[in-house]
Amino acid sequence: MSASQGFWDFSNHVYQRDGVQAACLELQNEYGLDVNMLLYCCWFGGTHGEFSEEVFERSLATASNWSQNVVQPLRTVRTWLKLEIQGGRVTENKSIDDFREEVKAIELAAEKFQQNELERLVGNHSDNNFESLSASSANLKRYFNGCGVDVAEDSRRLLAVILAASIPGEGLHKAFRSLG
Repeated sequence: MSASQGFWDFSNHVYQRDGVQAACLELQNEYGLDVNMLLYCCWFGGTHGEFSEEVFERSLATASNWSQNVVQPLRTVRTWLKLEIQGGRVTENKSIDDFREEVKAIELAAEKFQQNELERLVGNHSDNNFESLSASSANLKRYFNGCGVDVAEDSRRLLAVILAASIPGEGLHKAFRSLG
């Protein structure tokens, strides 16, 4: 991974890889984790090493604040519309479909803003002596710990999918072992 690759570009590339979207969404839905923070842990680990205490605390606060106050409310609106249409309580038509797509686009733009804020927090942090898989794995474990979530067998499997996709040349088995 190139140190010059921005977080947004990294996230879009990784999120499209096999199994990553499903793993991220399952971690979000099962454990209440922020997909942007999961990806940030990997991007940061691959470009800057392990989080310093200050960067981690600021990143977690920024991500939580942005997610709770902007991204999640938009996601709630989008999901509500989908369920109302599926349940027949709102008539599906071009207008409502267009509106739902606009909300979806705004939600994506909000996530990009969130990622830009997280990337900005990197500042002058630099660790020139790090191994990407180890640093990314440590960052993910620290994030789980910070959220009060155990890295159990099923979550390790999901995290390994994200790690393996994030770090070129690292296989799923090695990524899984790094989380142990």
